[in-house]
Amino acid sequence: MEIDNLFDKEVRRCRTFILGAGFSAGAGVPLTAELLSKAMAKFEIECNGIFQRVNNYARECFQIKDDDVVDYSIVGFSELCTFLEYIELKEYGGGERWSENGSKEKINLRYFLAKTLIELTPEKEDIPKIYIDFVNELHERDIILSFNWDPLLERALEFVNKEYSYTFEDKKIKLCKLHGSVNWRLGDVPDYAKSATDLGWQSMEYTKGMMDVEMYYSSNVLSKLAWPFHRRNSEIAPFLVLPGYGKAFDVRANAVMWYKPEFAFSFTHDVYIIGLSLAPDDFFIRSYFLSTLPYLSNSNKLKDRTIHIINPDKNVSENYSFLTQTQKCVVHCEYFNSKHIDTMRENRERA
Repeated sequence: MEIDNLFDKEVRRCRTFILGAGFSAGAGVPLTAELLSKAMAKFEIECNGIFQRVNNYARECFQIKDDDVVDYSIVGFSELCTFLEYIELKEYGGGERWSENGSKEKINLRYFLAKTLIELTPEKEDIPKIYIDFVNELHERDIILSFNWDPLLERALEFVNKEYSYTFEDKKIKLCKLHGSVNWRLGDVPDYAKSATDLGWQSMEYTKGMMDVEMYYSSNVLSKLAWPFHRRNSEIAPFLVLPGYGKAFDVRANAVMWYKPEFAFSFTHDVYIIGLSLAPDDFFIRSYFLSTLPYLSNSNKLKDRTIHIINPDKNVSENYSFLTQTQKCVVHCEYFNSKHIDTMRENRERA
């Protein structure tokens, strides 16, 4: 009985954090419209030939006249990615597919989205205090599910000398990035793409299970120094799951990350969902939540598990109604702030 009580007490201290774009926005990490606009501007400067092809597809997709400039701050990112997926489908049917990882246009779009995030995400002393306080509150049994591509959490954890793992290693904070990351790549580096500097790619061991293609990550790629100014580093091919209908194909390469965290809820207690609006068109995220969160009360015998939903969106209660009706929830309709970290700490210490 005493052993059971000790286990229960330890589980009560462990949390699952689920992060959306709103989590990183407070650090100045650009949201969708700003990110696409800045990434396309960089794309045009550093890889103009392929940019012009993507730009022409955008004109076709949004029916923009040849003499008008495409304003990427207002066009639909999801619609553009879906159109590029259609172009890749045609290439695939004609035997012209550029790569198993996608068309040349999509691969370059991912690269410049990632490069923009690398450059605009704060690091070291520039990271706002709230994120330093947040990672200082984390401990090795906590699990983070993130739908963000940016390196904010990794940089904050490194700044405070806390170890993290993408592969569920013991005695490290587990960081599961379900939509990929700026410092991941799918598949081995071909010889022609290898750079002079060893980027230190490490296997995530997906192929030890059922996956056919390995996923790799590199801590060195989190540094701006790995991304040369005004030219591409062809060894870096960021694995980012883009929005739109192509997500149904891209996300399969990261299926391990969608599978393993389902078991996380059996070994954690409170859940904090931060900055994730769960819009109706987030179909995979919504399905994932529908398949797991309404049943959390059955995942272990502990009582009083609470799900905290932190989001200023006025529609947040409606978007999460399937959850608030089945689980014990607290909806904080406000931006993520230091008060929420105090709540996390108090709940952990009270466990």
